[in-house]
Amino acid sequence: MPSKLLGKWKLVKDENFEEYMIEIGVGMATRKVALITSSTSEITDEGNNQVRLNTQSTFKSANVLFPLGEEIDETTMDGRKCKTTVRWDGDDKILEIQKWDGGKREAKLEWIYEDEKMILRMESNGIVCKRIHERTT
Repeated sequence: MPSKLLGKWKLVKDENFEEYMIEIGVGMATRKVALITSSTSEITDEGNNQVRLNTQSTFKSANVLFPLGEEIDETTMDGRKCKTTVRWDGDDKILEIQKWDGGKREAKLEWIYEDEKMILRMESNGIVCKRIHERTT
């Protein structure tokens, strides 16, 4: 049975997003624009043990194909050069680990299906942010 996470999601609410962006080193101008910009994220199973995370907004966008369980080089939407690993954690959660600054810094992103919503929980150095999405398709 396919995961309920698969599909297209529209951002409807943020919790602690600015504090999280400060923690990971996002500059003030980018933070201010990111706080007022809405986005959509689409999660697709591309087969061959790969998942695509496609986030689009009028400010910045990312469309990345992740081979599950393999570390890849990724430039994040905020410009960090990361070593990123993505894997399924059960049927309805994707776990994404980003490492940068030579592995000295780390962020954990969890894409979670919960109560008919998709919650993107992001954590770095004890600072936690939630971005809440509703299904569009």
